[in-house]
Amino acid sequence: MGATMNLRLVFGLIALAAIGVPAASAQTFPSQPIRVVVPFPAGGGTDILMRIIQDKYAARLGQPVVIDNRPGASGNIGSGVVAKSTPDGYTLLVQGTIVGIYPTVFSSLPYDPFKDFSYIGGVAESPAVVVVNRNSPLKTIGDLIEAGKKKPLNFASAGVGAPQHLATEKLARLNKTQLTHVPYKGSATATADLLAGVLDFGSLSLSSVLTLIQEGQLRALAVISDKRTKMLPDVPTVKEAGFGDVSGTIRFFLAAPAGTPPATVQKLSGDLQSVVKDQDIQNEFLKRGYEITLANAKEVETMIGGQRDTWLSVIRDLNLKFD
Repeated sequence: MGATMNLRLVFGLIALAAIGVPAASAQTFPSQPIRVVVPFPAGGGTDILMRIIQDKYAARLGQPVVIDNRPGASGNIGSGVVAKSTPDGYTLLVQGTIVGIYPTVFSSLPYDPFKDFSYIGGVAESPAVVVVNRNSPLKTIGDLIEAGKKKPLNFASAGVGAPQHLATEKLARLNKTQLTHVPYKGSATATADLLAGVLDFGSLSLSSVLTLIQEGQLRALAVISDKRTKMLPDVPTVKEAGFGDVSGTIRFFLAAPAGTPPATVQKLSGDLQSVVKDQDIQNEFLKRGYEITLANAKEVETMIGGQRDTWLSVIRDLNLKFD
């Protein structure tokens, strides 16, 4: 009888231990530094965005947040690294929702944006803005549309397939305007040529040109977004100006590898939401041309799917392929 009772006690303790291990693990997460892979070069928009929240996110989590730049292949190298990482919450990805179109425009990807990630939440967004050199005769978005009906206008974007590129192509189709796209590998060289007067206009993320607009070197004609931006309150959207419902806003999110424990994702998400709601963070975002994106995991997934649905017809019209 005593031996039986002892065995029951032993098995009971083993069962309790087995039940308690996951709970304890969830409660102690994180217990080591967290790596956030930025799949673009240091100093770029995505990198700057992550560095704005880095310290406060680390403070909320109680562990250092280490940024690991893994640029290359339009962000696919770094994204692939995270997709293949151990799903324990210690390796994260910061990316843009434009990845939703990647299965359509890349013949092969090292990950599936719809299956290989556990989304954590939104971070920030930056609208597309139509800008011209300060000496340009184009004063309004209406001037630009009319000029493009008379002869082709050349415009710059940060690259083929960027949200700003696709939105401007859609704008041209809606208004029967002739445009010639001049793709650049990033906004820096595009703005340099815009300032030099060799382009008719640029369609770029506000985060890349806000300072130049504020300094008066570039003039903003319209934002290609679903709403006006706080950073340029007097500049209309293209929809308000009467030229179509088009948005080239780029939204950024954090994600972990698929299979990350729900409790871990919840912890990462809750702390992220607290950080992006912080007034100091919001003020810093605004200085850099960003606004916060309050979005939970499901909303991020919907945004990514929406990119694919929104741009599929434009991609097919242009016969876009990135490789």
